[in-house]
Amino acid sequence: MGPSTAEVRRTYLAAGLEVSKTYTDLPDHIAAEMEFMHFLCAEESKFERNGNQQEAAKMKWLQQEFHKSHLEPWVKDFADCILRSTTSPFYKAAARVLKEFAGREAEFLTGAA
Repeated sequence: MGPSTAEVRRTYLAAGLEVSKTYTDLPDHIAAEMEFMHFLCAEESKFERNGNQQEAAKMKWLQQEFHKSHLEPWVKDFADCILRSTTSPFYKAAARVLKEFAGREAEFLTGAA
């Protein structure tokens, strides 16, 4: 568990989440990071529906920071690596979706969308 993994864990804690003791992968596994982004988006939406703009803004800020710090530096390269190295239609499709998500999310979070 390196510095990046520890930083991801701290980010989860800052958002009010803890990694379950029964979770066997590292906190910075792509599946965990995508689930975290889902959590932040759902929380932002919930706070907006309830009129709590301050908490909604906090969740969006956490999304921006997490994407910039933990996803943007490697997710597109990771997806490209999967696309080059697998013949599985499932994993190729998953890699394309991941790459598309990362690009669109970056645009959305920076206001370029």
